[in-house]
Amino acid sequence: MPISILRTALTSLREMVSPSHCELCGGYMGGKAERMKYVCNTCLDSLDTPPIPKELYNRVSRNFAKDEMSITSIFSLVSIDHESPIMELLHSMKYRGMSKIGYEFGMEIGETLRHVGLTDFDLIVSVPIHSTRLRDRGYNQSDYIAGGISQVLDIPVVFDVVVRSRYTESQTTLSYEQRKVNLIGAFSGGRNASVAHGKKLLLVDDVFTTGTTLNSCATALLETGALRVDVATLAAAA
Repeated sequence: MPISILRTALTSLREMVSPSHCELCGGYMGGKAERMKYVCNTCLDSLDTPPIPKELYNRVSRNFAKDEMSITSIFSLVSIDHESPIMELLHSMKYRGMSKIGYEFGMEIGETLRHVGLTDFDLIVSVPIHSTRLRDRGYNQSDYIAGGISQVLDIPVVFDVVVRSRYTESQTTLSYEQRKVNLIGAFSGGRNASVAHGKKLLLVDDVFTTGTTLNSCATALLETGALRVDVATLAAAA
């Protein structure tokens, strides 16, 4: 039996046993030309448009003195709030082992960055999580997002350039000032820090809120000798 026919048969069997459905609307996705495996095109196109990069940058810069800003620009794929349907999907990606969602959204980010001409980067770096969280969770969701971007833009992802050197409590319930204090000394150069020297970096994370985590991580990257740090996230909190 030809391989192509066998592959088609196996795909059909898999769909019968475990049919593909959109993680947002629950609609059946089998047999349709969808851009993603877990989210249908209709839901993907209905996600809220994020603020433009300049607006996101201004949101961060208002909270920092000029000499404290380490980020050059910020891009997000979608905008979210607590009522957004994508919130459950982000939770699944982060805590329920659905890491491949991050990779697929990373590819969407990469396609959009290429479309708008934001591709002048030498290396891609994901925001690290502490080894304790990595051990508990089993993976860093930002690594998968970075991998998807890398696949599209053909820019390598590098690891251990910066590390989470201090365990910090969750930022979710903290005020802006508490977030800044919480992140003091949280990031430092890793064993591969030297590869960032003189390089233009794209720093990747899942969600942008106040920008304190991203700016703190970017500061550590600049201290390793990086030339510039731009940011791309899957979502920006409204």
